[in-house]
Amino acid sequence: MKYDVAVIGAGPAGSASASMLSSLGYRTLIIDPCNKKKVCAGILTAQYVRKYRKNDDFVERELKGSRISFRDIHAEITYRRAAEYSINRESYDRFNLNEAIIAGSELRMEKVSSIEEKISSIMIRTNKEPIITDYAIIASGISDLSQLCGGTKKYAFCMQQKKYIKPGDYYEIDLKPGSYSWSAPKKDYVLTGSSSLEGYPDIPGEKGLIPFGPVKKTFSKRFLLAGDAAGFVSPFEGEGLYYSRRSGELAAETLSNTMSGKNMLSDYQIRWKKEFDFSALTMISSLISNSSILEAFVRSARDSEEFNIFVENILTGDNKKFKIKEICFLIKMLSKNLLKKKKVLSPFDTIIL
Repeated sequence: MKYDVAVIGAGPAGSASASMLSSLGYRTLIIDPCNKKKVCAGILTAQYVRKYRKNDDFVERELKGSRISFRDIHAEITYRRAAEYSINRESYDRFNLNEAIIAGSELRMEKVSSIEEKISSIMIRTNKEPIITDYAIIASGISDLSQLCGGTKKYAFCMQQKKYIKPGDYYEIDLKPGSYSWSAPKKDYVLTGSSSLEGYPDIPGEKGLIPFGPVKKTFSKRFLLAGDAAGFVSPFEGEGLYYSRRSGELAAETLSNTMSGKNMLSDYQIRWKKEFDFSALTMISSLISNSSILEAFVRSARDSEEFNIFVENILTGDNKKFKIKEICFLIKMLSKNLLKKKKVLSPFDTIIL
């Protein structure tokens, strides 16, 4: 049987795209061995919840906010008008895959070894028989396959473990220059993890990879990259569920319009770049790669209500792009804190003074 679209990967991006395509009447195949557990803190951000709401089938705890730390400095960001939730990632993935199957998608639990673009189709080779499809969406995360297809090759290494300790109501992030650790409270346990750019942290747990920014090109003649495969994560706290699901939808919409002659696959890149503006979070991530500025950032969030609200808006808002006055405010607050603590002279002091 020849398919209209094959979706490689049954995570949030793959299931979202397959569900949409099947609902639109396209013959859609999902290919995933379904034998790997995704290492993930499992947080539905405020941005995700506003667009997609939540479902009790996978939600384990409502969160009051986030706590950010640097060494012995701690700042509590309590969300005033936003809601975030901690989820069971396995249940979440199972729920979304089931939604795609209900919509009409077919699932093959096979491992894809390679794909070959032809003039009018794609040949997909698996550990079983070859599959022919008109188009494909590569949503297989950071994998050999996605990298062969131009997917992200820049990533951080992480380890995560389950601890049976009393969970709280805040998602906790311990910041370090170039890395971070996290603690995600669940129903009756806590997931703790740590990341590093140099290799897997020397702690017990399950291994995972976190993408390090979008790839330059997310389309080809007959396939699109979505989710982690394309590098869609927040550069600040590494959150990717919203971007995975939304990129899957954008990929499905682009493919549908391409098959009906309304656009080209290259339009996908234009659409996600318009929606996924990582500039503010990238700026923060770059700034706090310096220990002194990182300390000033957390200290300012702890001591200044105005800056605390500023950080809350960045974490929970839909618009991740800074306005000029917000950039000036960020630089002013960090410089003020650096000067006050007599650490190092901020690189922005000449601008402020």
